[in-house]
Amino acid sequence: MAWPSRNHLENLEEVLMRLHWLLQPDTIFTELPYDLEFVSQTDLERFADWCRSSVSKSELENGSHTINKPLIEFFEKKLFPEMKIEQRKERTESLFRQLHNMTGIAEYMPIPLDNKNLDIIFKKINEAPGESHFDKTVKKIKIGVALKWLQDGDLQPKLTDATKKFIARIGDYYGKVKRGERVYVRDIGTYKASKEDYKVILEDYGEKVELALMEASQEIKSVKTQYKRDDEFGQFGKIIDMVKRLEDYVNGGGKDKDYDYIEKFRDVVFVVIILNYIQDPYIKRSKEAANLLKLTLPIYQKYLELDGKQFKAERKPYV
Repeated sequence: MAWPSRNHLENLEEVLMRLHWLLQPDTIFTELPYDLEFVSQTDLERFADWCRSSVSKSELENGSHTINKPLIEFFEKKLFPEMKIEQRKERTESLFRQLHNMTGIAEYMPIPLDNKNLDIIFKKINEAPGESHFDKTVKKIKIGVALKWLQDGDLQPKLTDATKKFIARIGDYYGKVKRGERVYVRDIGTYKASKEDYKVILEDYGEKVELALMEASQEIKSVKTQYKRDDEFGQFGKIIDMVKRLEDYVNGGGKDKDYDYIEKFRDVVFVVIILNYIQDPYIKRSKEAANLLKLTLPIYQKYLELDGKQFKAERKPYV
């Protein structure tokens, strides 16, 4: 299953609907390690994603490059510099065969690195048995929102050291997933928080997360069919207010006393959702999505710097 619709607002509405029942305070610590394993990419997904983000649009349109063993080996060496030569050779051969099988091109023929073949590869990956890429992206958004909430400066001081340590561990492994690494539950470990921590988390969820998701859903529902096609942000034009409010707060050095804490939390959560959505390789790539990405990325980066954190881009944007 790809994205349910070519309409961005309908897709975002579906994401928020799923987050309502996927992101639950009583199961969050149990599920996050399994979510991380589920969304971490296979070699094939990583390679296809890397090709699309590393090659320019014009080169992809013209098929200026080819997919061959030297390119795959370069990719493996770049991702896993410590890997033994023999193991790298085996992985290169395996990936080489998979790519030829997917594209239907004989192994003695080069595979043009163009949009047509990448679309075929992504389509075959998405049609593989099991949960879809759409499910993966929704769970990836879930992890991003969960970490924004669990690492929130208002919640953290109320939690025990053991719980804070596990949240930090989840954050570390999420960083690995964003860098394209494969992660497993056995390495992450599992955790059960104390009753006291669960009580704090349950209350905080109701005050912030549940409210943020509900308000964002209502915002999208109210504007889903009310946008100007010639607007710079197209379907996103009417919901840009959330991003703009955060921009005003950041440009003012975080000193806007009228910007309610809960309102700010909601806007940041929405920005996290937007950034994950518009960088997804399966959505319809459009100039409106590109415009929104150009506006939102620097704002979020400034917000994190203001919050004492560092932004690390997941990949070069390809919208």
